[in-house]
Amino acid sequence: MYTEVINLKGDDFSMSNQPRESILTKVTETREKMRSLDSSSKDILDAFKENLANNGHNVTYQCTLHSAAVHFLDYVRSRDISTPGGITHRTIFEYYRDDQHDDYKKKDKHNVYVRKFLHFLSERGLIRASVPFTLDKVVLSHLNFIESLPPEIQCSFNENDQSICMCADDYYRKTLELRRLINEHNYSKGAQKVFRQAWKELFIFLEANSLKYNQSIALAWSIYMSRYTSQWMAFRRAMMLFEQYRSNGYIAPQTAYSYKQDRAELLPEWFRTDYDEFMNAKRKEGFTESALKSFKYPCIRFLEHLDIIGIRDWGELTPETIKEFHRQSPHSTPEARNAYSSRIRRFLEHLGVTGRVYPTLFMAMPCENAPRMSLIKTLNDDEIAIITKYQNDAAGAYELRNAAIILIGLRMGLRASDIAGLKLSDVSWEQEAISVMQQKTSKFLKLPMPIEVGNAIYRYIIHGRPSASSEYIFITHRVPFDRLNENACQRALKKALRDKSQGFHVTRKTFATRMLIENVGTTRIAETLGHVNNSSVMKYLSTNDEKMRMCTLSLKGIPVSGGALA
Repeated sequence: MYTEVINLKGDDFSMSNQPRESILTKVTETREKMRSLDSSSKDILDAFKENLANNGHNVTYQCTLHSAAVHFLDYVRSRDISTPGGITHRTIFEYYRDDQHDDYKKKDKHNVYVRKFLHFLSERGLIRASVPFTLDKVVLSHLNFIESLPPEIQCSFNENDQSICMCADDYYRKTLELRRLINEHNYSKGAQKVFRQAWKELFIFLEANSLKYNQSIALAWSIYMSRYTSQWMAFRRAMMLFEQYRSNGYIAPQTAYSYKQDRAELLPEWFRTDYDEFMNAKRKEGFTESALKSFKYPCIRFLEHLDIIGIRDWGELTPETIKEFHRQSPHSTPEARNAYSSRIRRFLEHLGVTGRVYPTLFMAMPCENAPRMSLIKTLNDDEIAIITKYQNDAAGAYELRNAAIILIGLRMGLRASDIAGLKLSDVSWEQEAISVMQQKTSKFLKLPMPIEVGNAIYRYIIHGRPSASSEYIFITHRVPFDRLNENACQRALKKALRDKSQGFHVTRKTFATRMLIENVGTTRIAETLGHVNNSSVMKYLSTNDEKMRMCTLSLKGIPVSGGALA
């Protein structure tokens, strides 16, 4: 049969493009290896050939795969493995290491054929389901056998909680369900590929080490993968997605996972009880999660400081201790330090009300500072010209989004938080207006929409925005296609200004300044900016250079002696 193969023509797997002598040599080698195999191995090979024929493969391809299978079984025989059940992940590991070819390209191609034979064995239950996946140079570069790992690493793979374990086969079957689900959620092809790779490699690791699946093992494995791949964080997210699906039957792509232990859990018990009581009181008062965080970290840091200096009872807390903490607080400005301290002051007030400390002890924590005037910074003509060119050249999805965001800030003066929160329903194309409920002031604002702003939003929606069901105009361009974070507005401005450091609020200041230059009244400016009164506009008066020159005072009549004016 093999001599006939020489003259057959087929697909890319054909041997007909090889030198005749080379083919004859391989045929001879295959026949010799066949003779050394036992009858059970020959029976398996016959079944494999029959399966290939039933699946419609041409004769050339059948012979190529049959030859590769004979080659692999001959290696298995040399390792004193008498039955397919003895073929393990370590067998594959050693086979890949020992099998020699002229170059890696030929080796990879040969292993494709062997892998098909291994899948045949797996489908018939003769070897573990993950063994065929192991014959892959990428997988083998990541594969670890627990017994060869350091003892401290081995401990992280203990199956401590049997109640939430599942066998490796059940785990893998569930990942196949999840593959379809992530496709429905429109994850990018790159993300889907990484997730599939992570689930498959964990399956191999579990079966290679006779482990069951549980979340702690999955996370420990993904973290250990940081030694081998830069994509280990994507592997870790894949594990969290699987756990979410295993527990709930669905996935929520917008979920943000935290892998760090909560610092509050590390506080001494007597600290944590009062801290928890304070935070629960704030929740009952209706504070949002973001507002609760503004209390959480200052309080934790204060309590950590008390623990470090050896405070073990509220009775040991003194005004001097509190003042010393305030003095060494590492903030860049007095305003930032006092804003931080005001949260701790509220915590101390709570302790005073509950009788843990003296009711007036909170007064030892300062929360005021001297007023300070700062110069108003706006965009100059050169910077606006750079932004205009960026907007005109915008073509890609991200550039169109950035251009629309910046233009809204410059031409309408909206804050970053309000731009990020704009909904499709907030834009009235008939009235050429945009309506927002300002997040900072909770004041409703309806502004006329300049034509160039409307065009920029339209271009982004039609040519740049992903086709997602989100109600927000500006969304992330990756799953879960959620509302854009307001920090993206600053990143957009930085991109347009070629990495020059500017806070996005400079667009609002520039907008107000240009209205002043155009002789728009302060009341109108305050209404347009959504301010409650005119006082906030007064600080922009100093940006109008032409009008400020009219306010200069003459030095006539004032005697000057010495110095630069002498």
